[in-house]
Amino acid sequence: MRKILSTLTALSLVFLLLCACANTEEPNTTTAPAATVPPAEISGTTAPTPSTAATAPAVTAAPETTAAEATLPYGLTMPEEEYTTLFTDDPNNKFIRAVADKYGVDVSLLACAYTEPVSDSNQVWQFSGKTDAAGKLKRSADTLKYVYMVTDDCKTIQRTGGLTGNDGYSAATGFVVFQTAKQLVLPQFEAQLNA
Repeated sequence: MRKILSTLTALSLVFLLLCACANTEEPNTTTAPAATVPPAEISGTTAPTPSTAATAPAVTAAPETTAAEATLPYGLTMPEEEYTTLFTDDPNNKFIRAVADKYGVDVSLLACAYTEPVSDSNQVWQFSGKTDAAGKLKRSADTLKYVYMVTDDCKTIQRTGGLTGNDGYSAATGFVVFQTAKQLVLPQFEAQLNA
């Protein structure tokens, strides 16, 4: 099992390296220590203060920055400007609705990570439907069944289950996209998924 996880991690890192090489003008992301950059200067978002932490919606992840639109391997694109990845499991979200309508999936099994400003690199995650002892839906990397990549206009939707269950992806491409979502994107939203 450790060999498989090591191999999957290595493949994800290779994918990230390919992504970084696709944009030769500047690196894809910038990271600064939290102590040196005031929250208001990061992509225009403001981190909740202790007095507002309880009322602030938990929809924003760490911003990722790109200099210009880059075409990544496997037809993925990055937004043209600074963007923020947001989370939702609202059944009326346009990306969730598009996946549910096209594939006939129960919206309660879906969650979404999308970008603002808009891009064509929006992910909808479908979970297996397994529940814990209390009957609460388990939404984690372990119960992830499919990853859907949805364009902003919702006209193109591709699905991957890894090596199988792919629609619009080859087995190899689907595997990389699925593992990247499972190991790198989804963990950023564990708190929201388990709320």
